[in-house]
Amino acid sequence: MSDAATGEQDDVARPLCYHCREPYRAEDAGRHTEPINCDVCYRCKGMPACYTCGHMYCTCEVHKYR
Repeated sequence: MSDAATGEQDDVARPLCYHCREPYRAEDAGRHTEPINCDVCYRCKGMPACYTCGHMYCTCEVHKYR
């Protein structure tokens, strides 16, 4: 099986992201799975970069609601 076919199967079989409900590819997996410790807001501490914090006073540059 070729590398292209393997990559396509990997992308098709991947479920939607639990935090943002968007589909993601293997090259974007870090944004959806690797935790970011911002240490600013207790609600988004340890969440991946795709997570959007709904806390009114969140000042975290990565997670704050835009």
